[in-house]
Amino acid sequence: LLGEAGIGKTRLVEELLDWARQQGIAQAYARCYAAEGELAYAPVTALLRAAPLPPLDEVWLTEVARLLPEVLVERPDLPPPRPMTEAWQRQRLFEALTHAILGRGQPLLLVLEDLQWCSRESLDWLHFLLRFDPTARLLVVGTCRPEEMVGDCAFAATLPTLHRDMRLREIELGPLDEAQTAALATNIAGETIDVADAHRLYRETEGNPLFVVET
Repeated sequence: LLGEAGIGKTRLVEELLDWARQQGIAQAYARCYAAEGELAYAPVTALLRAAPLPPLDEVWLTEVARLLPEVLVERPDLPPPRPMTEAWQRQRLFEALTHAILGRGQPLLLVLEDLQWCSRESLDWLHFLLRFDPTARLLVVGTCRPEEMVGDCAFAATLPTLHRDMRLREIELGPLDEAQTAALATNIAGETIDVADAHRLYRETEGNPLFVVET
């Protein structure tokens, strides 16, 4: 979901999560932050902590403990992970994280907000996840602010690959028109907004849903 701040991306995501919850679909939610952009795997760690881990073989559980050190507290018999010095170890880490996410074998909705601040490591793993099992019943929904995709934005660099692999659908959200602005204002206020006030509201908020609600 693409759009400027306040355009309604998070609200749409919340509605989708609520719908999925009613259908009994498992879900996990994480948000990326500008200040944490350099923290490798921060949103992946949040996704892993959103629900109990499925049963995993020790080799995978040891790798997951790199991101979730509490696993070693709960399983003191588990061998601690070795320092990552070889490229193949990253492949095994990615596999372990993917088993931890998909291991329940049930439909799953993953939500990642503010992908423009997502770390390169997290995006590399996300691409691995999307290719890991073509039969997985998995939907990943992300939100992004295009105006923030500047400089060395890792997500901007990842987009061409996702498009090439046909694993991405972009939905761009725009501002409300004057009639939609009036309808939202009426719904929030609980009473009809007269034509003059509705016109002024639209002119001042430019149809940004957040500005309409706050006004």
